[in-house]
Amino acid sequence: PRNMPAVLQDRVDLFSLVYAGELDALRLALLQRPTELHLLDRHGDSLLHLAIRRVDTAAVRCVLAAGFDVNTRSAGNWTPMEEAMACVQACVGADAAADVKAKAVAAQQVLREIHLAVQLDEQKRWAGRRETVLRTLRSMPDFSAVLAWRIGSYMLGVATLLRRFLPSDTYRIRKRG
Repeated sequence: PRNMPAVLQDRVDLFSLVYAGELDALRLALLQRPTELHLLDRHGDSLLHLAIRRVDTAAVRCVLAAGFDVNTRSAGNWTPMEEAMACVQACVGADAAADVKAKAVAAQQVLREIHLAVQLDEQKRWAGRRETVLRTLRSMPDFSAVLAWRIGSYMLGVATLLRRFLPSDTYRIRKRG
């Protein structure tokens, strides 16, 4: 894919462009073939999953800018967020060599990009549902509910000890008007 002409060669594999880091060619290819944005490669990974795994922040931004759905799962059932978190964990747990540290910093940048994209997607989704939720709440009668939960054990003696350390909570929900 090096030195690709302005008019992209026919049917260049988008995955090879991500792998080679050919961002200009990738942008052009995604403009010319937007329907291929969410295809999976032979390993079941999307363009975004591959860019994350390669710890290529620029490629991640490019694929996200093309409109990639951040909720898309790989064939292994991984979301881009899960892929990015696994990548950070793999880099942090590696040796302390300088190049590995640089890769860990880049992996954290990739995770930030994915996290921001997920937040923006959730805001868009909520904006689309907000009026429906509010209309539904207004049509409901007033109510009050108490939800309590705790994690525990039925093992004799252990339950008392565990309740002191394991999480629990009580939620009070009231709807009026």
